[in-house]
Amino acid sequence: MVTQQKELETIKVAFFTVVFPKNEKFLLKFLSSLKSQSFKKFDLVVVNDGLKNFQDFKDNFIDLNIIDLDITGSQTKNREAGINYCIENKYDILIFGDSDDFFESNRIEKCVELLKDNDIVVNDLNLFDENLVYQKMYLSKRLKNYQKIDFNFVRNKNIFGLSNTAIRLKDFKKIELPTDLVALDWYIFSKLLIDGKKAIFTNDTVSYYRQHDFNTIGLKPLDELSFKFALNVKIQHYKALNKLNKNIYIDIKKLANKDFAKKKIDYPLWWEQI
Repeated sequence: MVTQQKELETIKVAFFTVVFPKNEKFLLKFLSSLKSQSFKKFDLVVVNDGLKNFQDFKDNFIDLNIIDLDITGSQTKNREAGINYCIENKYDILIFGDSDDFFESNRIEKCVELLKDNDIVVNDLNLFDENLVYQKMYLSKRLKNYQKIDFNFVRNKNIFGLSNTAIRLKDFKKIELPTDLVALDWYIFSKLLIDGKKAIFTNDTVSYYRQHDFNTIGLKPLDELSFKFALNVKIQHYKALNKLNKNIYIDIKKLANKDFAKKKIDYPLWWEQI
């Protein structure tokens, strides 16, 4: 037990997010959930994309060690900059969380525990809107606790978001992400799995995943308009994967000719209904 405690004291953990004006009204809940984490020894690495009064939030959460990176760029480049900062500064563990979401108090602790033997942890989601939590343990409708996840599982769908994932940064080199991607999370974790990283799912902890009008895409049935948008996103994703690894062949022409059809899937995952 003493040895384990010493290991936890020396491990270097970063929790990474991006803040911007549109998400300001959600930051109090986000930061409060981090302040309440059972695992206290972590840095909150924040890419600040234009939120001018972020210092006020920092002043109200002095218990959090907040590292504020003032970067204004695209969604992709902001994430790239934050991830590369954590790699350059030799963090052992990188935990992702969107600034409009919040987290169970054991999330960081559970990620640190499971990353001892795995490269990636993806945890469960509780779906909520401005009224209440309306779906608990959403991913557990489809996955078992401690299930191993490989690339074949996410080949045509995704469970890895930038609010319910964590990675072990051992031997990581700086990354450069394609600028034309929308499904950035799907690409990042597909690449890691293709490269042989080991991933595990857990429902021992959850992220509270906000559903609102400006979600890129939510975990909900599609209409014809959202189908067309998601189809284009999926095509761009597969083009990027085909460039990434010639052994991963996906027939993009066949996909591009798909028409909208109401596909009945209970508890659909991201991009699965295309």
